[in-house]
Amino acid sequence: MPLSAKVRERCRALLPPGTEIRYLFPAVASTAVGPSLVSKPFIFVVTDRNIVMLACSWLSHDRPKSVHWTYERSLRLGPVDTTSDPVFTVDGSPFQTWDEYVSVIAAADAETTRDSFPPDPLPDL
Repeated sequence: MPLSAKVRERCRALLPPGTEIRYLFPAVASTAVGPSLVSKPFIFVVTDRNIVMLACSWLSHDRPKSVHWTYERSLRLGPVDTTSDPVFTVDGSPFQTWDEYVSVIAAADAETTRDSFPPDPLPDL
């Protein structure tokens, strides 16, 4: 299910004014701490200028609290490994997402460079 308009507005509040949100999807980073596994939820916001990773608290996955990291828009998020739960890697760190967001990641990656678009069939118009 897509993230709600309410979540989108919460994300927009943490972005610079005038930023256009292109794609939005949740992900979870898991880290081993001693014998247990700790999960940290994030919301990735793909904008017209960059990719922003918003940190959420572990109790409220739909309430971003702060900007955790900002990446260049040219960063590719895929490919997504779908052999079990969908996993993608950013800066060497694996993030798990849900099946319904794999197409969102693919669409965001398709826009990373101008070369990824098909050539204009009628360039003279």
